[in-house]
Amino acid sequence: MTCEDAHLNMHDYISGELAAEQQKPLMDHMDECPNCREFFRQTANIQTTMRDFMQYKAPHELQNAVSSILANA
Repeated sequence: MTCEDAHLNMHDYISGELAAEQQKPLMDHMDECPNCREFFRQTANIQTTMRDFMQYKAPHELQNAVSSILANA
């Protein structure tokens, strides 16, 4: 597996969507490649942060204010 292949597979791996037969080659590559290991760490942190952020629900007052502004735009 090349670094480019590894980068393409990381998002699917982190989200649990990478096919089982592709997981071992990815893990083997990261065992051997410190750059991809670091890229994976950063990618996982970003995806976790984004997932947590997307679960935030704005207060009703803010939702209403934004809806009002958009309706009057």
